[in-house]
Amino acid sequence: MMLTNEELLADWQIGDGVRSLLAFYSPEASNSNGIISIVITSLGADFTKLESFGKVDAFAENLVSGLDRSWQRPLRVKAKLIDSKASKGLYYIEYTLQNPGESPRHLFSVLGISDNGIYNRLYTLTGQFVDEEAVQYGAKIQKVTLRSFSFCFVFANFLSEDMHHKNAL
Repeated sequence: MMLTNEELLADWQIGDGVRSLLAFYSPEASNSNGIISIVITSLGADFTKLESFGKVDAFAENLVSGLDRSWQRPLRVKAKLIDSKASKGLYYIEYTLQNPGESPRHLFSVLGISDNGIYNRLYTLTGQFVDEEAVQYGAKIQKVTLRSFSFCFVFANFLSEDMHHKNAL
């Protein structure tokens, strides 16, 4: 039996959204581990598909290398690309981030572009957990992130419009 997104996240909390950020987190998660976030970014009219940012491998490499600071002294965050692929108009990126002296944080991101009739928007859904919590959160986060982008896409679009409406009042 396949669980729905609502069932997978039934016991999780929804953080307060700041304009275009929405986060789900497990109440048992330590130090903000076990998080699923949705970031909605407005785009220019010329960005109508993900390929506007380049092919998936180049995009993923640029993303991860832009986060990597392991070459600096003192040592800073180390970023490592695990995998990247494109499918059905979406980019799937798996990578790790590790601060010196800390466990690696595993991240799964799904990116897609859509328009709400007025604006083009980049939707980025990212699930993350630290290696020690892989057994507890890994499968759940990976399922929601990699399998469930369409739910979050629609949900985030709804919440984004709702937050925009509330801010306008």
